[in-house]
Amino acid sequence: MAGITTIEAVKHKIQVLQQQADDAEERAERFQREIEGERWERVATALQKLEEAEKATDESERDMKAGRKYEEVARKLVIIEGDLECTEERAELVESHCREMDEQIRLMDQNLKCLSAAEEEYSQKDKYIKILTDKLKEAETCAEFAESSVAKLEKTTDDLEGKLKRHQRGALCIQRMLDQTLLGLNEM
Repeated sequence: MAGITTIEAVKHKIQVLQQQADDAEERAERFQREIEGERWERVATALQKLEEAEKATDESERDMKAGRKYEEVARKLVIIEGDLECTEERAELVESHCREMDEQIRLMDQNLKCLSAAEEEYSQKDKYIKILTDKLKEAETCAEFAESSVAKLEKTTDDLEGKLKRHQRGALCIQRMLDQTLLGLNEM
């Protein structure tokens, strides 16, 4: 009964881990899509700003403001690229966690199979023990019957030996009487 409870607990744990892995995978995919969307949006924005900065630079190369805007856009682009790298690293971390969860689920599944096999073996041994117990009870019943029969036979033997001794004493008395009678007859 404890083995079944353990197996149910393991099955429940596997289901929970599988659900967590599925949820983590969905979050990772959603996160990846959001990152991709943000990335392209930021790149598009950065390109748009870059184009605007280039236009401003073309219009007035000597204009310092346009130069500073261009540098700021370039700086923002570097920041966006840095953010994108961080986001990609986080996505890789989530994927790594998903792989670990898959491995844990695989191990739990193997453990469940081992427990199921052990439960089956335990069940077979339990049946074998029941068969042996039944045979032992039969043997004990036969032994009790044999002991009872032996006790009756011993009592019968004792009774017969007692009768034999009494008959032997009686025969011995008769033999003595016959001997005395013969002796008395011979003397006459």
